Amino acid sequence: MTNRIPLRPSVATLAALLLAASLDAAEPPASGDRPTFWVIPHTHWEGAVFKTREEYLEMGLPNILRALRLLGEQPDYRFVLDQAAYVKPFLERYPDQEPAFRKYLAEGRLQIAGGLDVMPDVNMPGGESFVRQVQYGKGYYREKLGIDVTTGWLIDTFGHHAQIPQLMTLAGFRSYWTQRGVPFRTHPAEFLWEGIDGTRLPVFYMPASYAVMYGSPADPSKFREFVIARFRSLDANAPGKDRAGPAGVDVGLPEPQLAPMVEAFNKDPDRPFNLRIATPAEFEKVVAPRTDRPVFRGEMNPIFQGTYSSRIELKSWMRRMEARLVTAEKLTALSRILGGEVSDAGLWRAWEPVLFNETHDQASGVMTDHVYEDAIRGYESSDRLAGELIDAGWNALASRIDTRGEGIPVVVFNPMSWTRSDVTEVDVGFAVPGVAGVSVVDDRGVVRPSQLVSATSYPDGGLCAARVAFVAAEVPALGYRTYHVRTSAEPSRLPSPAPGHLENASHRLAIDDRTGAITSLRVKSGDWEVLRAPANVVARHQDRGDVWELYRGLDGGSNVALSNKQPVPPRGEAKYSDDEKGTPATVVTGPVYSEYRVAHPFAGGQYATTVRLYADLPRIDCTTTLVNNEKYVRYQLLFPTSIRGGKHLDEIPFGAMERPEGIEFPAQNWSDLADGEHGLAVLNAGLPGHTVADGTIMVSVLRSHNLGAYGFGGGYEPGMSSEGAFQIGKERTARYALLPHAGDWRDAGLARAGLEFNHPLIARPVGAHAGDLPPSKGFLEVCSPSVIVTSVRPMRDEAIAVRLYESTGRPAPGTRIRLSAFVADAADADLLENPREPIAVADGALSIDFRPFQIRTLILRTRSAPR
Repeated sequence: MTNRIPLRPSVATLAALLLAASLDAAEPPASGDRPTFWVIPHTHWEGAVFKTREEYLEMGLPNILRALRLLGEQPDYRFVLDQAAYVKPFLERYPDQEPAFRKYLAEGRLQIAGGLDVMPDVNMPGGESFVRQVQYGKGYYREKLGIDVTTGWLIDTFGHHAQIPQLMTLAGFRSYWTQRGVPFRTHPAEFLWEGIDGTRLPVFYMPASYAVMYGSPADPSKFREFVIARFRSLDANAPGKDRAGPAGVDVGLPEPQLAPMVEAFNKDPDRPFNLRIATPAEFEKVVAPRTDRPVFRGEMNPIFQGTYSSRIELKSWMRRMEARLVTAEKLTALSRILGGEVSDAGLWRAWEPVLFNETHDQASGVMTDHVYEDAIRGYESSDRLAGELIDAGWNALASRIDTRGEGIPVVVFNPMSWTRSDVTEVDVGFAVPGVAGVSVVDDRGVVRPSQLVSATSYPDGGLCAARVAFVAAEVPALGYRTYHVRTSAEPSRLPSPAPGHLENASHRLAIDDRTGAITSLRVKSGDWEVLRAPANVVARHQDRGDVWELYRGLDGGSNVALSNKQPVPPRGEAKYSDDEKGTPATVVTGPVYSEYRVAHPFAGGQYATTVRLYADLPRIDCTTTLVNNEKYVRYQLLFPTSIRGGKHLDEIPFGAMERPEGIEFPAQNWSDLADGEHGLAVLNAGLPGHTVADGTIMVSVLRSHNLGAYGFGGGYEPGMSSEGAFQIGKERTARYALLPHAGDWRDAGLARAGLEFNHPLIARPVGAHAGDLPPSKGFLEVCSPSVIVTSVRPMRDEAIAVRLYESTGRPAPGTRIRLSAFVADAADADLLENPREPIAVADGALSIDFRPFQIRTLILRTRSAPR
């Protein structure tokens, strides 16, 4: 390695940063009313980044043993542990240590902070993933140790979105400790953070990192010099009498010299301040009475922008598994509503590998290669478990549906909380001769548009198997509709070529059939041209960064939100995909959709894109597949719009944020640019990185980087490889969609659109049989279009937990909610699904108010509706 950069966060970097600014300063005069420097010993368990989960446990569990020994030997010592994925294995593997562990907890000298399964990234995973982190972590600590964790401890997480104050408060946290994302380096160390719904949360910002007091000397005179320098380094951030000095590093050892040196320092009559070893809770108690803490509004982003597209396939896995798991929960909850015996144990087994993979470093893709491979195995295991749960829930539901009728029954399930029309696909097979074509009929006898996506035939020409796309209209909310695929002697021809454009009732697209670029996107209503230049174009340009950072090497001490502007990559300096051409596009047309497919060489690699326009949908679905063969480059999709002076908004977990131009931010399901009259939204499936500059929406789809220069430590050792992150020769596919719209993002219903794109209708053939459920049924009704159900899951006590949020930033009073099962009683609950206040139920339904962007969890107990 060249230009070695020290371990993040670096003791050496801290020395340069802190000592230079403080050693020459005059020592504060001693007085009878000395300030106090609160030293907080901890260890930051990495979860998985340079080593796998198990390797880090082998490295890190002995640190807990050392901490327990120090707690036993030194009455003034304190220590902090956080992640359940770290503490749980310790108590399982060292059961004889549990009595001492409990004893120090009871004494308040050992504190559990964090309260989550891991220390996750909070920007890229969905909101329900964060809720599961809380439920898993705090649930474990309550059940195993009988404690409620109230100190939020995301000290190394790479930025924080603006719904964190509400989420943490709803989860019972009373504080939030972090070191990254404030707007300027001299930001006050203690402040109140106001989220987008108005909730305020006390924050404890660590301006000199979570290691400011780590690595102290064992010599009293050197310790005095060290600690005064550390104290003075916080002058600009914490000028009051009390300052917090965390003392821990990545998988760092507890320091036996700390308590003796603190005792010796406090005996010096000329000391400028007092030292006290403390827990975060003790420091929070001291600061709580203060009334002068400033209020910070908004988000603490972005940090480490390169992580939004490094090892991009991990982001795709994350999004896919979140969707599958919440769908599995919904189907399991429906089994409960229908009277089945269900358990949530299997759901948690499927969730935990996904929660672990959302560890801040792991989700970010900054790991070594063998850790990456371990993460993929975790996702694959979760995928299998989720599939089994979905199958079980589906079968329990489908077995109850009356599916009789002519043809092959196909049940289409809608996991969303609103009635929905969308395109879906199903695989069917035929064992009878003479099948030339098919048609699809719904439960009301209406023939729905359909077309063959692919087909195989018998030697006599009859269809053997086919994949059929069809329009599933008005599938009820959290419910299903039954269709029948009927055979015909008339052929259902595969789509045939069409002229060089795509068109439906809403849009007309022109596509360069040699490059794949969309050269025109015209909205027919109002005759608005969306684009000012070719779009759906990939720009590839040099990026001499690493897996963390765009265009530069890692600054492990980075704690101020990035404000560097990123222009649209200029042609000539960047290579554009439409600079190269291939053979003419493959074009298909049909009653359900029309589609262009283009492929050609690109910048020493390969490029392929598909653009699909549906006959009855406003959404334009796209995929782009890249094969990269060069190091230190990044790829961005470009959509140059005709919008000038518009606002850029991104979806965040349970909300949306307006963001400044030219800065890459992490988005959830959608990003939008609109001027109030018109807008273009880009929906994505696991592509977090979005930038808007000069009216162009840019989406990061691939980066080719490794760890770069990194100092050995924290588990990183000579010989470890991260070369796989260069993505050389690997095929990576980005899924996204375009949604031109009138008005702003609220008018366009983008919260719903983004969820529909990531939660497609589920269509499966079933057997024909009688059942006690009708051919079509919805199980949940929410009257307000801005209130979205994000989760429906079974509880252990036979109840159902439903989580909803207001998605537009506007009040939604009197929102009526009804389950198909008769609701006997209801209660408002926290994120742990503990009931708080009863809610009146009338005629089996309830009516509640929502503040802008408010998140609410409801506990519903049901019984059969009276006949």
